[in-house]
Amino acid sequence: MKTNLITNLTGRSAARWLAGVIAAALLVGGLTACRTTKQYSESPKDFSGFLGDYSLLRKGTGKEANYIYINTLANWSKYTKVYIEGVDLWKSDEPDSPFGKMSPENQQLLVNLYHTALVDGLEKDFQIVDKPGPDTIVIHGAVTEARKSKPVLNLISSVVPMGIALSYAKQIVTGSGTGVGLVMVEAKFTDGGTGEILCEAVDARAGTKALRTKFNSTWGDVKLAFDWWSQRLAVRVELFKQGDFSADKL
Repeated sequence: MKTNLITNLTGRSAARWLAGVIAAALLVGGLTACRTTKQYSESPKDFSGFLGDYSLLRKGTGKEANYIYINTLANWSKYTKVYIEGVDLWKSDEPDSPFGKMSPENQQLLVNLYHTALVDGLEKDFQIVDKPGPDTIVIHGAVTEARKSKPVLNLISSVVPMGIALSYAKQIVTGSGTGVGLVMVEAKFTDGGTGEILCEAVDARAGTKALRTKFNSTWGDVKLAFDWWSQRLAVRVELFKQGDFSADKL
Protein backbone atom coordinates (compact mmCIF):
# COMPACT_ATOMS: atom_id res chain seq x y z
CA MET A 1 0.00 0.00 0.00
CA LYS A 2 1.49 3.32 -1.04
CA THR A 3 -0.37 5.60 1.36
CA ASN A 4 -1.11 5.49 5.07
CA LEU A 5 -4.79 6.42 5.17
CA ILE A 6 -7.12 6.95 8.13
CA THR A 7 -9.29 3.84 8.00
CA ASN A 8 -10.11 2.83 11.57
CA LEU A 9 -11.44 4.33 14.80
CA THR A 10 -7.99 4.86 16.27
CA GLY A 11 -6.82 6.66 13.16
CA ARG A 12 -9.88 8.87 13.07
CA SER A 13 -9.47 9.75 16.71
CA ALA A 14 -5.86 10.64 16.02
CA ALA A 15 -6.90 12.84 13.09
CA ARG A 16 -9.44 14.71 15.22
CA TRP A 17 -6.86 15.20 17.97
CA LEU A 18 -4.34 16.48 15.44
CA ALA A 19 -6.89 18.84 13.93
CA GLY A 20 -7.59 20.26 17.39
CA VAL A 21 -3.91 20.82 18.10
CA ILE A 22 -3.34 22.54 14.78
CA ALA A 23 -6.48 24.68 15.13
CA ALA A 24 -5.33 25.87 18.55
CA ALA A 25 -1.88 26.62 17.16
CA LEU A 26 -3.34 28.65 14.33
CA LEU A 27 -5.37 30.73 16.76
CA VAL A 28 -2.41 31.32 19.04
CA GLY A 29 -0.30 32.27 16.05
CA GLY A 30 -2.87 34.77 14.86
CA LEU A 31 -3.75 32.88 11.68
CA THR A 32 -7.43 33.79 11.66
CA ALA A 33 -9.89 34.48 8.87
CA CYS A 34 -8.32 37.89 8.24
CA ARG A 35 -5.11 36.21 7.17
CA THR A 36 -6.05 34.34 4.05
CA THR A 37 -4.28 33.04 0.97
CA LYS A 38 -4.26 34.67 -2.42
CA GLN A 39 -4.08 33.13 -5.87
CA TYR A 40 -0.84 33.83 -7.73
CA SER A 41 -0.78 33.99 -11.53
CA GLU A 42 1.12 31.42 -13.58
CA SER A 43 1.98 30.81 -17.21
CA PRO A 44 2.92 27.61 -19.07
CA LYS A 45 6.61 28.29 -18.39
CA ASP A 46 5.82 27.56 -14.73
CA PHE A 47 4.67 23.98 -15.44
CA SER A 48 6.92 21.48 -13.67
CA GLY A 49 6.44 18.49 -15.95
CA PHE A 50 4.46 16.47 -13.39
CA LEU A 51 1.37 16.19 -15.58
CA GLY A 52 3.44 15.25 -18.62
CA ASP A 53 0.91 16.30 -21.25
CA TYR A 54 -0.59 19.74 -20.58
CA SER A 55 -2.54 19.96 -23.83
CA LEU A 56 -5.93 19.39 -22.19
CA LEU A 57 -5.58 22.40 -19.92
CA ARG A 58 -7.25 25.74 -20.55
CA LYS A 59 -6.69 29.02 -18.74
CA GLY A 60 -8.92 29.19 -15.70
CA THR A 61 -11.47 31.96 -15.39
CA GLY A 62 -13.06 33.65 -12.41
CA LYS A 63 -12.60 31.53 -9.28
CA GLU A 64 -11.06 28.55 -11.07
CA ALA A 65 -7.50 27.28 -10.80
CA ASN A 66 -4.92 29.03 -12.98
CA TYR A 67 -5.12 26.20 -15.52
CA ILE A 68 -7.75 23.48 -15.56
CA TYR A 69 -9.34 20.66 -17.52
CA ILE A 70 -12.74 19.21 -16.62
CA ASN A 71 -14.17 16.14 -18.30
CA THR A 72 -17.78 17.26 -18.62
CA LEU A 73 -18.78 14.00 -20.32
CA ALA A 74 -17.82 11.84 -17.34
CA ASN A 75 -20.55 10.43 -15.09
CA TRP A 76 -19.50 12.37 -11.99
CA SER A 77 -22.62 11.40 -10.06
CA LYS A 78 -21.42 7.81 -9.66
CA TYR A 79 -18.32 8.62 -7.61
CA THR A 80 -18.66 7.82 -3.93
CA LYS A 81 -15.04 6.97 -3.06
CA VAL A 82 -11.63 8.62 -3.27
CA TYR A 83 -8.22 6.99 -3.44
CA ILE A 84 -5.28 9.32 -2.85
CA GLU A 85 -2.51 7.80 -4.93
CA GLY A 86 -0.05 10.18 -3.32
CA VAL A 87 1.45 13.65 -3.28
CA ASP A 88 4.85 14.14 -4.91
CA LEU A 89 7.41 16.88 -4.48
CA TRP A 90 8.98 18.18 -7.68
CA LYS A 91 12.10 20.34 -7.39
CA SER A 92 14.49 21.82 -9.89
CA ASP A 93 18.25 21.24 -9.97
CA GLU A 94 18.92 24.99 -9.80
CA PRO A 95 21.04 26.21 -6.84
CA ASP A 96 18.27 28.56 -5.73
CA SER A 97 15.65 25.81 -5.57
CA PRO A 98 13.64 26.37 -2.36
CA PHE A 99 12.78 22.69 -2.15
CA GLY A 100 16.43 21.78 -2.66
CA LYS A 101 17.33 23.85 0.39
CA MET A 102 14.78 22.08 2.59
CA SER A 103 15.78 19.22 4.87
CA PRO A 104 14.48 15.75 3.94
CA GLU A 105 12.28 15.92 7.04
CA ASN A 106 10.65 19.16 5.90
CA GLN A 107 10.26 17.85 2.36
CA GLN A 108 8.39 14.89 3.80
CA LEU A 109 6.29 17.10 6.04
CA LEU A 110 5.34 19.29 3.09
CA VAL A 111 3.82 16.43 1.07
CA ASN A 112 2.24 14.97 4.20
CA LEU A 113 0.48 18.25 4.95
CA TYR A 114 -1.08 18.35 1.50
CA HIS A 115 -2.07 14.68 1.73
CA THR A 116 -3.65 15.29 5.15
CA ALA A 117 -5.54 18.33 3.85
CA LEU A 118 -6.98 16.25 1.00
CA VAL A 119 -8.23 13.58 3.40
CA ASP A 120 -9.68 16.15 5.79
CA GLY A 121 -11.42 18.02 2.96
CA LEU A 122 -12.91 14.99 1.22
CA GLU A 123 -13.73 12.43 3.91
CA LYS A 124 -16.99 14.17 4.83
CA ASP A 125 -18.49 13.44 1.40
CA PHE A 126 -16.49 10.45 0.16
CA GLN A 127 -15.23 7.15 1.49
CA ILE A 128 -11.44 7.30 1.56
CA VAL A 129 -10.17 3.94 0.29
CA ASP A 130 -6.74 2.31 0.05
CA LYS A 131 -6.86 1.19 -3.57
CA PRO A 132 -8.43 2.29 -6.85
CA GLY A 133 -11.60 0.67 -8.11
CA PRO A 134 -15.06 1.32 -9.60
CA ASP A 135 -16.87 4.51 -8.59
CA THR A 136 -13.59 5.86 -7.23
CA ILE A 137 -11.78 9.10 -8.01
CA VAL A 138 -8.02 8.60 -7.96
CA ILE A 139 -6.08 11.71 -6.94
CA HIS A 140 -2.39 12.13 -7.71
CA GLY A 141 -0.96 15.50 -6.79
CA ALA A 142 2.35 17.30 -6.58
CA VAL A 143 3.80 20.33 -4.86
CA THR A 144 5.97 21.99 -7.50
CA GLU A 145 8.26 24.88 -8.36
CA ALA A 146 7.65 27.54 -10.99
CA ARG A 147 9.96 25.87 -13.49
CA LYS A 148 10.85 22.52 -15.00
CA SER A 149 11.54 20.11 -12.18
CA LYS A 150 12.09 16.48 -11.24
CA PRO A 151 10.43 14.36 -8.57
CA VAL A 152 12.16 14.01 -5.22
CA LEU A 153 12.62 10.30 -4.73
CA ASN A 154 11.92 8.30 -1.56
CA LEU A 155 9.00 10.49 -0.46
CA ILE A 156 5.76 8.61 0.17
CA SER A 157 3.02 10.94 1.34
CA SER A 158 0.64 10.04 4.15
CA VAL A 159 -1.60 11.58 6.76
CA VAL A 160 0.50 13.58 9.24
CA PRO A 161 1.24 11.16 12.11
CA MET A 162 0.45 12.10 15.70
CA GLY A 163 4.09 11.84 16.68
CA ILE A 164 5.03 15.09 14.94
CA ALA A 165 1.81 17.00 15.62
CA LEU A 166 3.13 18.96 18.60
CA SER A 167 6.38 19.79 16.82
CA TYR A 168 4.43 20.97 13.78
CA ALA A 169 2.07 23.06 15.91
CA LYS A 170 5.08 24.73 17.54
CA GLN A 171 6.47 25.66 14.13
CA ILE A 172 3.16 27.31 13.23
CA VAL A 173 3.05 29.31 16.47
CA THR A 174 6.65 30.49 16.21
CA GLY A 175 6.34 31.23 12.50
CA SER A 176 9.30 29.10 11.44
CA GLY A 177 9.79 29.57 7.71
CA THR A 178 9.63 26.72 5.23
CA GLY A 179 11.78 28.57 2.74
CA VAL A 180 8.88 28.11 0.32
CA GLY A 181 6.68 31.15 0.00
CA LEU A 182 4.86 30.57 -3.26
CA VAL A 183 3.02 27.25 -2.97
CA MET A 184 2.27 25.67 -6.32
CA VAL A 185 0.39 22.44 -6.99
CA GLU A 186 -0.48 20.27 -9.95
CA ALA A 187 -3.01 17.46 -9.76
CA LYS A 188 -4.59 14.77 -11.89
CA PHE A 189 -7.92 13.07 -11.15
CA THR A 190 -8.74 9.81 -12.89
CA ASP A 191 -11.41 7.10 -12.83
CA GLY A 192 -10.29 4.25 -10.56
CA GLY A 193 -11.84 1.64 -12.82
CA THR A 194 -10.96 2.82 -16.31
CA GLY A 195 -8.11 5.30 -15.84
CA GLU A 196 -10.07 7.95 -17.74
CA ILE A 197 -8.88 11.48 -16.97
CA LEU A 198 -11.59 13.33 -15.06
CA CYS A 199 -9.83 16.56 -14.24
CA GLU A 200 -6.41 18.23 -14.21
CA ALA A 201 -5.42 21.43 -12.49
CA VAL A 202 -2.44 23.72 -11.94
CA ASP A 203 -2.63 26.48 -9.34
CA ALA A 204 -0.50 28.65 -7.05
CA ARG A 205 -1.25 30.48 -3.81
CA ALA A 206 0.59 32.45 -1.15
CA GLY A 207 -0.39 33.63 2.30
CA THR A 208 -0.86 37.32 2.86
CA LYS A 209 2.15 37.39 5.17
CA ALA A 210 4.17 35.66 2.48
CA LEU A 211 3.10 38.29 -0.03
CA ARG A 212 4.21 41.05 2.32
CA THR A 213 7.62 39.46 2.87
CA LYS A 214 8.43 38.56 -0.73
CA PHE A 215 7.29 34.97 -0.33
CA ASN A 216 9.26 34.11 2.81
CA SER A 217 6.37 31.93 3.86
CA THR A 218 5.59 30.25 7.18
CA TRP A 219 4.25 26.75 7.77
CA GLY A 220 0.97 28.41 8.69
CA ASP A 221 0.70 30.06 5.28
CA VAL A 222 1.46 26.76 3.57
CA LYS A 223 -1.16 24.88 5.55
CA LEU A 224 -3.76 27.57 4.83
CA ALA A 225 -3.07 27.16 1.10
CA PHE A 226 -3.41 23.37 1.27
CA ASP A 227 -6.61 23.65 3.30
CA TRP A 228 -8.05 26.17 0.83
CA TRP A 229 -7.37 23.87 -2.12
CA SER A 230 -8.81 20.77 -0.45
CA GLN A 231 -11.96 22.56 0.70
CA ARG A 232 -12.50 24.11 -2.72
CA LEU A 233 -11.97 20.68 -4.31
CA ALA A 234 -14.67 19.12 -2.12
CA VAL A 235 -17.16 21.83 -3.11
CA ARG A 236 -16.28 21.67 -6.79
CA VAL A 237 -16.62 17.89 -7.05
CA GLU A 238 -20.03 18.05 -5.39
CA LEU A 239 -21.07 20.58 -8.03
CA PHE A 240 -19.70 18.31 -10.77
CA LYS A 241 -21.88 15.51 -9.40
CA GLN A 242 -24.88 17.81 -9.88
CA GLY A 243 -23.86 18.54 -13.46
CA ASP A 244 -22.67 22.07 -12.67
CA PHE A 245 -19.27 22.68 -14.30
CA SER A 246 -19.22 26.45 -13.95
CA ALA A 247 -17.42 28.23 -11.13
CA ASP A 248 -20.30 30.58 -10.41
CA LYS A 249 -21.23 28.98 -7.07
CA LEU A 250 -17.72 28.90 -5.64
